[in-house]
Amino acid sequence: DIIQTAFQAGLNFLDTAPLYGDGNSERRVGLALRELTNEIPDDLVVNTKVGYRPDPFDYSEAASLRCVETSLDILGLDRVDMVHIHDVQHSNLQTVMNGSLRALQRLRDEGVVGVIGVAGGRIKLLREYIDTGEFDSVMTHNRFNLLNQPAVPLLDHADTLGVALINGAPYASGLLARPLDDSVTYVYRNAPRKVRKRAQAIAAICKAYDVTLPVAATQFSTRDLRVGTTVVGASSPQQIRQTATATDANIPAEFWEEVGSKAKANMED
Repeated sequence: DIIQTAFQAGLNFLDTAPLYGDGNSERRVGLALRELTNEIPDDLVVNTKVGYRPDPFDYSEAASLRCVETSLDILGLDRVDMVHIHDVQHSNLQTVMNGSLRALQRLRDEGVVGVIGVAGGRIKLLREYIDTGEFDSVMTHNRFNLLNQPAVPLLDHADTLGVALINGAPYASGLLARPLDDSVTYVYRNAPRKVRKRAQAIAAICKAYDVTLPVAATQFSTRDLRVGTTVVGASSPQQIRQTATATDANIPAEFWEEVGSKAKANMED
C-alpha cells in the first residue's frame, strides 16, 4: 500500500538495501513491484546497496557480485538503476575501490547496473571517495536537516564535482516529525536535551507560521538545489501522501530566516 501510494503521488525513487527492514526491505519492494506491474512509473529509479551480504561489511569483489545477483533475484529485476556501496566507514578506501567498486564497474559494463554511488556517515570520508572521480552519486543521511547540517561541505563539494547527492533522513530519524514525543529517536539514539529543545523551538516557529514541522523538514531538503534526491521513511500511506504534498506548501522566506537565527543547527559531524 505504501509503495502504491508513492507511485500514485508521483514519487519515482525507491531506496532499499539488504540491511533494511531486518533484511526484508528488498523482498517487500520486489513483491510490490510484481503486484503493481501496471502502475510502475516509466521513470522509476530503484536504488539498492552492497556491503551487507552475505556478511556485514564485506566489500570484496566476489561478495559484491553475489550481492547484486541476489538483489536482482529478490527484486525481480534484470537490471538495477543505482547501487551504492553501503556504510564505507566500516572498511577502507583501498578495500572498497579494489573490491565493491570493481564489481559494480564490471556489472555496469555488462548493463546490469546503472549509476554507481557511495553511501555512509562520515562527511570527510565521503569527500575522499568522490574525490577519486569514480562515483556518480553520493548518499548521506542524518547530516543535512533542520537540526544538524555537517554535510554542507559535502553538498558544496559534490555540486562542484558534478556528483549527484542523495540526502536521507531529513527528519533526523524521527525527532523532526514528533518533537514532543519522548520516545522518538534522534539519529537512532535518545535525543540529547539540547537537541530536543532545538526541535521544540523550531516547532514553535512552525506554529507561528502555520506550517507543520514535518513539512518544513521535508522542504528544508527538497528546496536546496544541491540536493538531487531526498529519501524519507514512511510507515503508512498517509505519511507518503503528506510527504508528497509537503513540497508544494507555501513557506515564506521569513520562516527560514527565523529558523536560522533562533534555532542554530549543529554543524559538527
